Amino acid sequence: MGIKGFLDKNPFVRIIFPYALGIIVHLYVKIPGIVCVAAVCLLSVAAVFFYRRHLSMRYGWVTGFVLFVTIGTMGFATAELSEKPPVPHDANNYKCSYRACVTNTPSEGERAYKVDLQVEAVKVYGEWQNFDTKIVATIIKDSLARQLKAGQTIVFNSKIDSLNAPKNPFGFDYSQYLQLNGVQGSIFLNQGEWQIANESVRGIRQYALNMRQKLVDILRNAGLSGNEFGLASTLVLGYKNSIDAEVKQAYMNAGAMHVLAVSGMHVGIVCAVLEFLMTILGGRVLLTLKRLIIILLLWAYAFITGLSPSVLRATVMFSFVMLARLINREMSIYNTLAASAFLLLCIDPSLLFKASFQLSYAAVTGIVFFQPRITRLIRVRNKLLRYIWELTAVSFAAQISTLPFCLYYFERTPVYFWMSNIIVSPGAAVMIFLTMMLLAVSPVASLTKIVGFVTSAFAKAMNFMVMSIANLPFSTIENRYISVSQALLIAIAIISATIWIIKHKPLGLTAALCAILLFIIPISTNKLSACNTHAISVYYSPKNPSIQFVDGLRSYWTCNLYSDNKKINTLVKGGNYFWNSLSYDKVTPESFAPQGQISFENGFFKFCDITGLLIDNKTQPFKFNQADTLDLLIVTGEPAIRARQMPHNLSFRKVVIDASVPPWIIKDWERRFSKCQIHNVKKSGAFIWRLD
Repeated sequence: MGIKGFLDKNPFVRIIFPYALGIIVHLYVKIPGIVCVAAVCLLSVAAVFFYRRHLSMRYGWVTGFVLFVTIGTMGFATAELSEKPPVPHDANNYKCSYRACVTNTPSEGERAYKVDLQVEAVKVYGEWQNFDTKIVATIIKDSLARQLKAGQTIVFNSKIDSLNAPKNPFGFDYSQYLQLNGVQGSIFLNQGEWQIANESVRGIRQYALNMRQKLVDILRNAGLSGNEFGLASTLVLGYKNSIDAEVKQAYMNAGAMHVLAVSGMHVGIVCAVLEFLMTILGGRVLLTLKRLIIILLLWAYAFITGLSPSVLRATVMFSFVMLARLINREMSIYNTLAASAFLLLCIDPSLLFKASFQLSYAAVTGIVFFQPRITRLIRVRNKLLRYIWELTAVSFAAQISTLPFCLYYFERTPVYFWMSNIIVSPGAAVMIFLTMMLLAVSPVASLTKIVGFVTSAFAKAMNFMVMSIANLPFSTIENRYISVSQALLIAIAIISATIWIIKHKPLGLTAALCAILLFIIPISTNKLSACNTHAISVYYSPKNPSIQFVDGLRSYWTCNLYSDNKKINTLVKGGNYFWNSLSYDKVTPESFAPQGQISFENGFFKFCDITGLLIDNKTQPFKFNQADTLDLLIVTGEPAIRARQMPHNLSFRKVVIDASVPPWIIKDWERRFSKCQIHNVKKSGAFIWRLD
């Protein structure tokens, strides 16, 4: 089947690509909503006109092109009309009273809760006025915060901070991620700055979240605890607040993280179990009624998981499959996927930019396409071995199709994903069955203890096996930070290579090789240019001052390179990738021995032709015998000396105040060196000084 035949059989595939492209274009181009609607109307009229004219073969492409642009404009218009205005940048200059609805179950941390708020009104001159925006709130723990539930209304008096650009020139752009998810601001609420205005719950999703919380409490009261409780509640109900970070990391390193996100696999297992039960209850009798019941039960399952976006996507997709069977029509799975994606993007265009949306559709598409072809590579007669091979093929298929996304979003790529999926795929099915049975028998105390014990034991065994795989040597490969364009090149290479292998078309091989070359050449060029790069970087790191001296392909850091602190390790990795450093060492202000082109002595340093002074909490007062001007002063942490204690005969061309310096100390140093060029990392982000 050629491309035209495939598109004719799957019309929603033809629609989804221009529609998604229109949403993407909206990121970079802003046009008023009324203009977008007018453009859609005009283009629709033009499309109908060209279609009715029955243009000749020579100009037949015009109708297709106009339809493509029309659908793309519809996507653009949907994104524009659904976009909410961001919080003004001056909103954090004053406090206001706001009324907001809690839209999710509060996530508990060590000292605070994190919660999403839909702000509905602001008090202006004593009167409430409509104010529509979504924000993320951090609320300090207290007795009132523990009473928070999804759907409640709270009133708070605080500043709403706008989302700022990332402070460092690399790494994940969390502010952009929040904006793409519809979040326009953030707040921090201390005790006494807020109160619950209305305890009644409103909104269907809020009811669903509170229903899920009751089911979570049933599991906890059934005797499940620790990571066993965390696995059961996460796996079946999508409640992620109770599983340890260590276990999450183990599942990630083992390539089984998808099990901890209730999504298509879980809904598919529930759907398969329901179909099996319906088959037992009377064969083909009342087949239409049974499929309607399955659809209703699938949506009931989506409800008890809190109507999370991933479950909604999967439920919509399986509902489409069931509806196709109801009308006795075998719908193409590709068309079903495209139709469900189109429906969801019509409701919420921002879903397109969510990693979970991209990964789930890429994984399902990859499994549908690659899994049968990989399975046919090896013919296995033994039933057990064939089952294991088919599961392995599913893992490889999903890994191939999600590779560009995994390299872009995640820091590591698992090596033994195929091994872990042989365990977790059937294990997830058993856990879902046991947990649902536990919920069903919860009114009977004696049965609850028995089923709870079995569920806990199975969860413990499953966690143990996954953690054992994660702890195997070379279980992960560190990813290099890549851009969107590089991820796109990897996707083009995979698609082109697939076309070459299946269709034996030389053009596919040529396109794959070109994409690989375009991916490799910039990296190689950057490595060559990095040989002559020299720079000083003071990064935004409020709790751990981090300074990098770049000497070609080698770097020197002032922070603890061998710390277990994840933030420090991520920062060092990002800085080394940013400057293409192949090796790195630690230096301290007390060092005497020169290393490469850098030498430190009692805080004074020389790097290439740059002279400077690093002041930290160990720097002692000193005197300078003669007037001199150094290139750079870096102040970090809580310096042991005050700004007024600095020798007056010592001056600097540039002064950098690190983000770890407290605000009241920053003012002293800014006042003392007001005539110098000052860079405040907390306000302006990382300080980057290229010396070449």
